[in-house]
Amino acid sequence: MKLLHKNGTIGIIAPGFYPDRQKLENGIRYLQKRGFTVRRGKSLTAQAGQLAGNDALRVDDLHAMFSDASVEAVICARGGWGSLRLLDKLDYNLLNKNRKILIGYSDITSLQLAFWKEIALPSLSGPMAAVEMAEKIHPFTEDHFWGQILNLKKSFNMSISDNGIDILYSGKGKGTLIGGCLSMITAQLATPFSPDYRGSVLFIEDINESLYKIDRHLAQLRYADVLRNLAALIIGDFINCEADQKELRALFREYVSDYKYPVLFNFPYGHSAKKTSLPIGAVCAIDTTNNIIETASCYQQL
Repeated sequence: MKLLHKNGTIGIIAPGFYPDRQKLENGIRYLQKRGFTVRRGKSLTAQAGQLAGNDALRVDDLHAMFSDASVEAVICARGGWGSLRLLDKLDYNLLNKNRKILIGYSDITSLQLAFWKEIALPSLSGPMAAVEMAEKIHPFTEDHFWGQILNLKKSFNMSISDNGIDILYSGKGKGTLIGGCLSMITAQLATPFSPDYRGSVLFIEDINESLYKIDRHLAQLRYADVLRNLAALIIGDFINCEADQKELRALFREYVSDYKYPVLFNFPYGHSAKKTSLPIGAVCAIDTTNNIIETASCYQQL
């Protein structure tokens, strides 16, 4: 599997919405200033409605970036919607023969979950080229992202209390880190492309989902026996949800109160400017007594 090196080559694609042209150029310049060569995908200049070209073009673009031996990592330009449409059109054998990290979040969750389910290919839920990298990226986000993607260490440690994280339920839990955008996770349930969440550390976030919609998503996770069988739950940012933190905290407490695993709330991850980069497929251990989260490198499974 490819490792991203300093001054390596990064491919950029748009599996969902087409990106804002100026923001995309800003993001490319950001990567180039850091010394990387950037390979542009055909989807970056294509358009079909709000999507970055039709499904076939976006699939071919993803395949081309993974097949290109010079490309060490693939960063998505932005999210939106459209990635879920591609899952049954992907050549997973091709992807498995050309294993490398796919970086993105939000709608990109659909691809990342399918990659893990089908071929145990790890990915990184992190900043995107025409979003965070297009503007003045938050120092926390920047440091954590490059620390993950360029680091060959076995693991990263994070203090719970030093990062403003609330402990809804205390305890110890260890498992494979899986998750992303909550509405994408539930949309993928009961499809062939939904991973096995048993024993995992599930992380979730979302944007523009009202409280009643979040309630529906959580109910779906409960009925699908996802919540019952976790090793731990990490709750990130829920932006523009028309509810305050007290209401959100109460809702999540209601759904996980019967379980005995640790639950973290207000974790710095999601659509907000300040975010950690979380490696899907890596082992994560949470210990609230010792105030620590330990996450393996995104290259753990390579």
